[in-house]
Amino acid sequence: MAYRYLAIAAVGAVGMAASNFGAPYTMNRTHDQSDLSMSYVSGVTSTAMIDTITNLSFGNGWHGDALVSQGSMVYDLGSIWTLDRAYLYWMNSGSDNNAATLTFDVSADSAFSSFSTVGSLAGPTAPQNRVDFTSLATGRYVRINWNSLQGSYAGLNEFIAGGTIVAGAVPEPATWAMMLLGFGFVGGALRSAKRRQKLTVSYG
Repeated sequence: MAYRYLAIAAVGAVGMAASNFGAPYTMNRTHDQSDLSMSYVSGVTSTAMIDTITNLSFGNGWHGDALVSQGSMVYDLGSIWTLDRAYLYWMNSGSDNNAATLTFDVSADSAFSSFSTVGSLAGPTAPQNRVDFTSLATGRYVRINWNSLQGSYAGLNEFIAGGTIVAGAVPEPATWAMMLLGFGFVGGALRSAKRRQKLTVSYG
């Protein structure tokens, strides 16, 4: 069975970090694409393209209060997805002041009444880190927990989820066009058949 691997943007940060320095360094800036070398479209752009995106490190991300060494961030993906990875882009290109000792939870509900822990990362090793999950996880919410610091405060520039969808489940634009054209032909044929049925012939 073929799969498409898609980038998925969070639509909101529903569970704010336990530590937040304040405006303008809020958690909502970690899913606005403001620190990425190119933009992407959620649920359309392939994760192969996301693998090539780099971190501009403009400082347009989130950072927490100094010396708060643990907390969590919760992201709402907007709908249920089957996830297999996450991408993290770090403050200071991953060289200083970031969250570390990370674990990743996926849940269908924002309260995380039931969830799967599917990944971990010791800490930033590059401007972008891709975390491949240990198993597929189906859910709408992703929680990133951190339990230590790299530097003096926790930070993160951008978060992107990665997931899979069965090929054909979401038709490509060209497929939609062919389907609509086909529906038009079928509709025309049905109208023509109805007109023929209504036609009566009389012989004098």
